Amino acid sequence: MNTTYRPDIQGLRAIAFLLVFFFHLNKDWLPGGFLGVDLFFVISGFLMTMITLDDIEKNRFTFINFYMKRIKRITPAYYVMLFFAAFVGAYLWQYAEMKVLRETIISSGLFISNLIFSRGNNYFGAKTSENPLLHTWSLSIEMQFYIFLPFIIYFFRKHLVKVFIIIIVFFTIYATYQIEFQNLKTEMYFSLLSRIPEFLIGGVYALIFKKGIDIQRKYNTLLSFGSLIILLICSVFITEESHFPGILALIPCMASANLLVLKNNALSDFLSTKTLVYIGELSYSLYLWHFPIMAFLRYKNESYGFNGLEVIFISVTTFVLAWLSYNFIENKFRKITDVKFFKAFIPLGLIVAGFSYFLFSITGYKKIPKVYSIPFFGFQSHGIDNIEKFGDLSKNDSIVLIGDSHALMLKPFLDYLGKENHFSYKTLTCDAYPAIEGIKESEISKEGLKHYRDVMKLVKPTKQLIESGNIILINSYSFVRNENNNETYNKSISNIPSLQFALEKLINSLRKNQKIILLNTFPVVLDKNPLKLNNGFIKNNDYKFKKTCLNNNNKSYLENLANKYKNVYFYDISKSKIFQTAPYINDTIAYYNGGHINTFASIKLAKDLDKDFMDFFRKVEREKN
Repeated sequence: MNTTYRPDIQGLRAIAFLLVFFFHLNKDWLPGGFLGVDLFFVISGFLMTMITLDDIEKNRFTFINFYMKRIKRITPAYYVMLFFAAFVGAYLWQYAEMKVLRETIISSGLFISNLIFSRGNNYFGAKTSENPLLHTWSLSIEMQFYIFLPFIIYFFRKHLVKVFIIIIVFFTIYATYQIEFQNLKTEMYFSLLSRIPEFLIGGVYALIFKKGIDIQRKYNTLLSFGSLIILLICSVFITEESHFPGILALIPCMASANLLVLKNNALSDFLSTKTLVYIGELSYSLYLWHFPIMAFLRYKNESYGFNGLEVIFISVTTFVLAWLSYNFIENKFRKITDVKFFKAFIPLGLIVAGFSYFLFSITGYKKIPKVYSIPFFGFQSHGIDNIEKFGDLSKNDSIVLIGDSHALMLKPFLDYLGKENHFSYKTLTCDAYPAIEGIKESEISKEGLKHYRDVMKLVKPTKQLIESGNIILINSYSFVRNENNNETYNKSISNIPSLQFALEKLINSLRKNQKIILLNTFPVVLDKNPLKLNNGFIKNNDYKFKKTCLNNNNKSYLENLANKYKNVYFYDISKSKIFQTAPYINDTIAYYNGGHINTFASIKLAKDLDKDFMDFFRKVEREKN
């Protein structure tokens, strides 16, 4: 079996990195550029199968040697990157988000970050596109795959083609079923089981085409360019919306594998050019360093896109760091003895572990009181099946609050009013959408699917809570629409016609003695997070926030519902004077991010509207339907 150096494979690695790089710069430029990762998987499966079998045939294979080579190849530069991400993240990220950063560092260090990212976006805090270690999911899967591969090759080598094909078929069917029938696309995207076929496709080609495919140069060239065109077409038309991986992954993976076995062709000559070979040699380090740079810029700018200067900065910085990483870490560690490797690597691992362990202490100087920085009040009845009671706890009123994260931030508002005016209320809220029946999954954007499925789990307990109440207060940002393009301001909450239907269905299902109060939400969304901007909860700069007004459209929609139904009422919290100087109240920050008031502001809101709201509320209580 031929295991000699293949410059064209280095060129393929360069293509794989460039696909990923352009996708990560802007997914609209190359919607399926994430297939570069799949190309890496196919190459890895091809080479590991070929090299391992060659070692077995030459009686030099041991499991220890196999794992040591992988560890030496992957972990040193990887752990240096982890420390860099941890160090810069500790400086840039808010203290409230350190828990996410710490969890990501630890899971990445253990090569299980794919399990963390399979959960989807964290509704509060940094987005996944701003997480400097998001890209480690693929390296986690690769390391997990290497645990099993040598055992399969060693113990089933006499029937390896059949075994590989059976595994490919089984896990392709498994992933397709999970995506198509269980709606687990995100989970499958980050799943080892769904990615095993991609590695083994490379392995099958290594076994069947041991000497490669060499017909005639013109036919080899035609087939190779055809395979590349298929891969590039897939990189355009297979998008984040596609049901991928699963059976759809077979097309780009087989096209990629073709490129590995077709010999004597013009494309191989092109892939073997010095520039592409050099990029391919740096591809691992390039992959390691490009995403943290992008993620930190996105976090700092609070914007997904990059301008021209930022693209140049990302490109140059990525190359410089990759060059340093390749020459002074990758190559150095790969060539030293096992003993020297552990003497150098163990301290590096301990530094990363120690930094993660003491992360909260290290960043403690950035800590901001919870009333300004995070949603915490009533969080035990948010997103989980648990009812909480607030206000005057000596009372047992049949008052209920439901809704989304905006309703969550009204819990302190109602708690204050309840204590001052002697009433209690029970509550259950969730992220993104109110947990009511009738919202159609087909209308949910890809960003909102994870939240939607979590919300649907709370429909039943929310319904039971509603049935126990006589007055139901509901607040939801998802009722807001953009007057210009009929879309919501939060990308995870698209225009959902069925949400309005669901709300009216809820209204019509009420008993005669039940009433609903529709609360207009906070009137402004900000373009920046004021806590990040001020690096604290006191105003210290004169930045002019771009404010998107949500008030008019939301108000008219909710008022129309109140006019339509006798048992529906409307109250406008946005009329409070605290919003006139948003996001500040007397130079104190009143928003914990761009779209939510904080607990401090919620209590200020209650103090400002106390008499007005209670006059309205007592009137609702007295009225008979």
